[in-house]
Amino acid sequence: MSSVGSTNLHVGAAVAEIEGLYTALRGARDEHHRERILADLAEAGRRLTARTHPAPGNRAALRPRSRWERRRLLAARGADLVATFATGGGRGRWPRLRNRP
Repeated sequence: MSSVGSTNLHVGAAVAEIEGLYTALRGARDEHHRERILADLAEAGRRLTARTHPAPGNRAALRPRSRWERRRLLAARGADLVATFATGGGRGRWPRLRNRP
């Protein structure tokens, strides 16, 4: 089991990767390059989501969230949005955000 500090470091690295890919996407040279970056961005979003979501069995014991847990939750929601739009699931509309406990 990893420590909270280690988890926060991994989440921060994943967010930085997404920011870098988004910046690269804005300066994409051509459609092929843009498609490759979008695929990488979607995969990075999935990795961030997997990193920030708790294991399915841990939902029974709800406790107050720390500041870092709230940040991880917000990062996961942002990753969901990025993955939705990068894979074309947004269809020009903002997807409805799910309420997560």
